[in-house]
Amino acid sequence: MQTEIDILTKRLQRVPWGETGVPEALAGLLQPAVSRRVDGGGGRVAFQLLAGLGISGWSARLDVQTAVNVLRQISQANGTYGRAWHLLQAAGLYETHTASFGLRPFVLARLTPLGRTLLTQAGVEVVTSEWDHIEAQHRRAADGQQMAHTAAIGLFLHHARVRGYATAACPVGEFGKAEPDAAVIPPADDAPIYSEIQGRGGAAWRRARKWANQLPLQGYVAICALTPAWAERLAHEAQLVGAALGLVTDLTTLARQAPAGLWTHCWRSQHSPLQPLVADITPAALLGR
Repeated sequence: MQTEIDILTKRLQRVPWGETGVPEALAGLLQPAVSRRVDGGGGRVAFQLLAGLGISGWSARLDVQTAVNVLRQISQANGTYGRAWHLLQAAGLYETHTASFGLRPFVLARLTPLGRTLLTQAGVEVVTSEWDHIEAQHRRAADGQQMAHTAAIGLFLHHARVRGYATAACPVGEFGKAEPDAAVIPPADDAPIYSEIQGRGGAAWRRARKWANQLPLQGYVAICALTPAWAERLAHEAQLVGAALGLVTDLTTLARQAPAGLWTHCWRSQHSPLQPLVADITPAALLGR
């Protein structure tokens, strides 16, 4: 089964080339890194990274780099990607924000308006970035809270993507009162799991309303918390509002322990303790179908 990263890698094989690895629209900015090697050199790497951001819209910089490296097979230790990202940022083509979860840094990335314009001129199809889309859907949030929430959603989508899930940030659709932060589709199923990415902020009654709104949408609650302790607390809150079934995970465990599955625990009644999951579970299995 092809993952989203596999699909991006194949699309990157078809991006324009240019005389020295970089299309004319960007050659002036990326030329200092271009050698006249057969593979286009560092300038080609930088262009592929930029194109990957534009084509995918992903906010996780690492996922774009992973897709490019399937083509390039460059050792992470030699600094090629670091130099390429620095070149793109110095040229004003993309911007970043670094957050930390479980003492692990996570780099959000998106194109600048200049980057979008020049990529389009170079013949690369550019989509709206997850970062921009999340901000647009949560525009009422305070700036500091918004940035932390955007990073948390981006990191959750990263962990889903590397485990073979199809992903969408803040999906738009007929969801009733629910406003899910993410939709992730397991590789072994075609039913999306509409998920809430919940930090420590917010009133308990507001969180309770989120959990209650998820139930008519999909029949269970799916929560990604920041830490294991917070995940257990949020799961209990969901049980108190009537959620007899649910999935929960947390960004600290995903970052530090790299479990095989996206979801670390589930519950199967309003009063049962959390059950650890050693592998991913599909919505159909959770619902007993």
